[in-house]
Amino acid sequence: MRWSHLTQYERKYLFEAMRAYDRIILVTDDIPRIARRYQLSVSDVQRAKDYAFGSGMGASQFSPDIRMAEAWNRMASGQGNDLDEVLLRHEVFESDLVVNQGMSQPDAHNLAQARYPWSILITRHNYE
Repeated sequence: MRWSHLTQYERKYLFEAMRAYDRIILVTDDIPRIARRYQLSVSDVQRAKDYAFGSGMGASQFSPDIRMAEAWNRMASGQGNDLDEVLLRHEVFESDLVVNQGMSQPDAHNLAQARYPWSILITRHNYE
């Protein structure tokens, strides 16, 4: 099961985020749209999506984050904002480090966070 690494309490608390991630993975026309909008390659955006929401996520046992799903959905609908772009570039960079260069996820995340500090920016944004 995709979410079996989460406790029953986490699954209950994160239910909406889990559903959002599952829906994102089923969408197939978002990749070219996002790649075009942010001037990235289709392969980079596909890898980032798989890594953040799909196969890569399961391998690293991430917890789903509703804010990430909301950001992805905004980008897919052409309504992405500056913070959403930071997230996208963070995931493109981190997924490249892990998938293509063999770096550990924690090390790749730290490097991506230093360059594209989405989680810091979104937390600040939520408190302003």
